[in-house]
Amino acid sequence: MQDVELVDVTDGPRAPGRPRAWLPPSPPDDPPAARPAGSARARRRRWLAVLVVVALVVAGVVVGRAAAPAPPAVVAPGMLAPLDGPPWARWRIPVARSADVLAATDALVVSGVRDRRFQVSGYDEGSGERLWTRDLGPVAGTRPLTGCPHAAADVGPVVLCVVEPPVGAGGWSHGTVPFPAPDERWAQVSALDAATGDVLGRWTVSGRLAAVERVGDDLVVLRVGADGHARVGRYAGADGRRLWWYRGTSPLRLREGIVSGSELRVNDSFVLLQGWSATVLDAADGDELTATPARSFVVGSLSDEVFGTWSSSDGGVVHDRAGRPLFTSRALFPTLTASDGDPPGVLVMDEGGTLVGRSVPDGAVLWRHDTYRAARAQAGGHLLLLGVDGYQVVAARTGAVEWQSPERVLMWWAPLTDGTLVLGAGRSGTGRPTMEARRLADGELEWVLPVEEGVRSVSAVGGHLVLRSRDELILLT
Repeated sequence: MQDVELVDVTDGPRAPGRPRAWLPPSPPDDPPAARPAGSARARRRRWLAVLVVVALVVAGVVVGRAAAPAPPAVVAPGMLAPLDGPPWARWRIPVARSADVLAATDALVVSGVRDRRFQVSGYDEGSGERLWTRDLGPVAGTRPLTGCPHAAADVGPVVLCVVEPPVGAGGWSHGTVPFPAPDERWAQVSALDAATGDVLGRWTVSGRLAAVERVGDDLVVLRVGADGHARVGRYAGADGRRLWWYRGTSPLRLREGIVSGSELRVNDSFVLLQGWSATVLDAADGDELTATPARSFVVGSLSDEVFGTWSSSDGGVVHDRAGRPLFTSRALFPTLTASDGDPPGVLVMDEGGTLVGRSVPDGAVLWRHDTYRAARAQAGGHLLLLGVDGYQVVAARTGAVEWQSPERVLMWWAPLTDGTLVLGAGRSGTGRPTMEARRLADGELEWVLPVEEGVRSVSAVGGHLVLRSRDELILLT
């Protein structure tokens, strides 16, 4: 990969900005004076001129629409935007190893604790120029909820950040306690404009805070009451307006007064609470879809359209969007880091050493595939299975093995895909780490690039291909 020289063009001439709103001029106070009627030939010439102008305007509109850039394609979480060839280093910036990176509209946003203060910075997607920096206040050490929650997808124009201030800040008097904290604490939520860093809204949450997750433009907050019961609420990210509220009927697991084993997972459809029992809520309104018996350890798993619960005593059950049981299974859903949902109507499940494809909603077994590899991505009708020494691609509808990486290579980063290519870890003849691009359909090698020394991770961030070293972030394009 080659470096790119960035040229500062901030002082160059720019086209005049287009006003946000345009209004036609006001009509004159007095009507125009009447003009003598011209000849029929003159009127015909005027009409001909009008028709020519109209034709030119229409042609200009058609050409303008054809030349206008198409709206950006929506990239599924965890997947790359389509690649049109070997990528190159667009820009690089210094970033601490512990910093988090998320993608927003036309920007990459870096956040982390520095000198015990939580700082967030936005960088221009095209040039890497730092657009803004926002200090969101002091943090007591490394608090587990402090951060800017996000999934692997682009979060859009608004960045939501949660900061747990140090004990004693804002008049809080409780002592320091281990996480999850049995004593009440509070956290500040800031909604930031991704383009400017301006604070669009600020609000606080308090209680025995256990988890905060983002869904859409909102935050889902898990608290645990003194009785051990979960309190879950969904709040508008910009102003903290409560959209719905839920109190769990079964207590989460408690040990010596400290919440342990509690987990919150969300997607656009469901909210999963997990402790000794598993409860699934409708993400839109907070309605309880299912709740397993108290004191019965249950594991839950979520997909976009169905969810599942599993216990050693009752086995597994797959439910639809309304919570109705569809079928039973010994397996749960694998942890897919990227999926475009293709093919629809096929649910891949992991029985531990065996992957099973089932049809939805009837649960009929379509195929079984014995493998030590784990399913990690689903795209273009293919499943990408990852092991420590390579990866394999199988057909998601039939389970047939289509191809696998030809050599045993330590997979120090998980393969990525744009739906057409698979980028995976490789190694040159001299032992240097490389990035290999193979066609997802048949495994044919398209290109190979060396990975520079010091790179520790290769990942997809909101469709972008991002490399991280100990103290640097490199955006490839």
